[in-house]
Amino acid sequence: MQIPLVVLSANAGDREFLVDMLLEAVNWHPDREITREVLLAEPRLVQYVTDWPRPGELGVIAVVDGQRIGAAWLGSFGADDPGYGYVADDVPELSIALVASWRRRGIGRLLLRDLAERARSAGFRGISLSVERANPAASLYAAEGYRIVRHDGDADVMTLAL
Repeated sequence: MQIPLVVLSANAGDREFLVDMLLEAVNWHPDREITREVLLAEPRLVQYVTDWPRPGELGVIAVVDGQRIGAAWLGSFGADDPGYGYVADDVPELSIALVASWRRRGIGRLLLRDLAERARSAGFRGISLSVERANPAASLYAAEGYRIVRHDGDADVMTLAL
């Protein structure tokens, strides 16, 4: 069965949906229940959606039958306020998530590829991310060409050269 999927450019009006997706991303493990209030009060987490998009930031939204089901977006962070996957000021950091019921259908891979192509066209030299080693998405990132550049506790920082 073919999924009637559309990928749209994300914009400032999608910020609340990006908050929803960031919440999905941090709660990837079924035993984790970080609330929206906690996420919005945690500076290291909320920075992924605060004032998004800043100049040069990109994002995409997956839509099926008019419903937004996932998003992938790039955030730019400096060494003075780095994200979890920070590697350099000129390498944006990826955030990606899908509504749980839409995972493991190839949509995340499609979003990764679409956003990487947009980032390449925009002149970025790479993309970074942070992923907990136990997260099944880690194998997707590796399959899409992301390489581990640093271990950080129970997570790995990965980069994709564009």
